[in-house]
Amino acid sequence: MRRSKGRAIPRCFICLGEVLLVAILTGCLFAGIQGCAGQGEGMRLEVEPQQVLVGDPVSIRASGLASGQTASLRVSGQDQFGNIWSSEASFRADAAGAIDTSRDAPVEGSYHGVDQAGLFWSMAVDQTGQMVSPFPAIHTLTVSLSVDGQVVESQEVQRIGQVDLVKENLTGPIVGVFIRPKEITEPTPAVIVLGGSEGGYSEAWAAVIASRTRMPTLALAYFGRDGLPSTLESIPLETVEKAIDWLGQQPSVASDRIGVVGASRGGELAMLAASVFPQIRAVVGYTPSGVIWSGIGKSPDAPAWTYRGRAFPYLRTMVSEEQERLFLEAQRNGTPYLDAPSFLYSLEMQRSRIDEATIPVENSKAAFLLIGNPGDGVWPSDMLSQISIDRLRAHDHPRQYQLLSYDQGGHMLIPYPYYPTTMRQFYLPTVDVWEGLGGTAEGAARAAEDSWPRVVEFLKRELEG
Repeated sequence: MRRSKGRAIPRCFICLGEVLLVAILTGCLFAGIQGCAGQGEGMRLEVEPQQVLVGDPVSIRASGLASGQTASLRVSGQDQFGNIWSSEASFRADAAGAIDTSRDAPVEGSYHGVDQAGLFWSMAVDQTGQMVSPFPAIHTLTVSLSVDGQVVESQEVQRIGQVDLVKENLTGPIVGVFIRPKEITEPTPAVIVLGGSEGGYSEAWAAVIASRTRMPTLALAYFGRDGLPSTLESIPLETVEKAIDWLGQQPSVASDRIGVVGASRGGELAMLAASVFPQIRAVVGYTPSGVIWSGIGKSPDAPAWTYRGRAFPYLRTMVSEEQERLFLEAQRNGTPYLDAPSFLYSLEMQRSRIDEATIPVENSKAAFLLIGNPGDGVWPSDMLSQISIDRLRAHDHPRQYQLLSYDQGGHMLIPYPYYPTTMRQFYLPTVDVWEGLGGTAEGAARAAEDSWPRVVEFLKRELEG
């Protein structure tokens, strides 16, 4: 997280706000195969439900096998860049000749242990396109059952990214997309969604949140779009203030019950905004920071956030000689760079200024649900989130606050279960480097599976209750 060196940006880049994610699972049917000892016709694959919202469970079962017979299940699909993602695991049928991924562990394959979501999060990419992203938009997934290398049957499920929503594109006074469930006819709590240092707005993420919570949701851009700053530098907090005011003018929004969901630097912004604007009643921070950091862009000393023309106190991102060497090496070779040690170094070197740069969350009227993971590769989100929790506790904050931490969860930019987590880096064009997320594919999947229903329940409880 530092300023660009002026190098050309490679084509392998992603924008979180535009690729977080809609997958449609479809497939084709095969029958009359050879090599199944005459049992192929009796074998059956069941994939349910036939249509499912992103983040919701999908069950895979097989039946009609011989007792103890080994069969393989495979999930595959092509992403928006033409790359093929796939996973595969072999299972041994039970005494009734059945396999159930919610009950059975594979004997070998792309994941281990009993895990209904395993075939989805363990999908790995075979890069054939010119670009690749850890957030694949896979429009067609094929789930197939094979025995002795022969495909017995394939099933299809449609996976959708929104349910009964109306969208409105906004270009002023705020930039983003307003998403409203069709059935809303009276003022309802609303949610603002803030992406991270990739810029733009997270429309697909906001659509899933609106679909699941049935709340009006605003995917808000604060830089990286026309009419906004081009870099994450000197971003006026008035951007969020204008969004709150705009929402308050909408007939479908209860203006005094606003929630904010933010990821990474967007989580930092969400907590900062909540400390200033009392209309914000709930904050969800995915691997955020309770400490304000410098901006990302042209100047290493520029502030990230301002309000009424004044910058909030912040810590500079400082780099040791060893980290600078590793950073330049990663830039040159296109290999992942783990930035977390630089933030630890920065905290140590500016220890006397930490309190001044800490977000005064105790001033907020909001409840807080933070997700900070040990082993986060981007920054030490567990430590940076704990700073806010400790501050809330010290001031006897009257609203609920909680920190969720997941070993090997890494920097959480994928909030949903049943989604590939195997690519553990993303391209950050502002600094021309692949940023390592840390954690593991399985750890990130476990974190998403546990935290996603908690996030939905938290927003509904704290805003509707």
